[in-house]
Amino acid sequence: MNKTAVFPCTKCGECCRHIDRVPQLAQFDPGNGICIHLVGNLCDIYEDRPEICSVSQMYRRYYSTQFSISEFYKLNEEACREIQTLTIKKV
Repeated sequence: MNKTAVFPCTKCGECCRHIDRVPQLAQFDPGNGICIHLVGNLCDIYEDRPEICSVSQMYRRYYSTQFSISEFYKLNEEACREIQTLTIKKV
């Protein structure tokens, strides 16, 4: 995987339904943990979303010296699966 790769997001929206766990996104949480910009499963400010909402931007800015891009994407894919599993267990 090269540095121009794109994170393989499934667009489930689960990360946007749990922003109460992300202090940097407090301004987007109306109190229920669901981002105010989530419409269906998509972000209505996607092109201008906060940096923390972009796996690729976070990698380039903060993690490129600690992980390869494929390692970083794999870690994020694992985190996505965990969030999805937690949500399934709630239902």
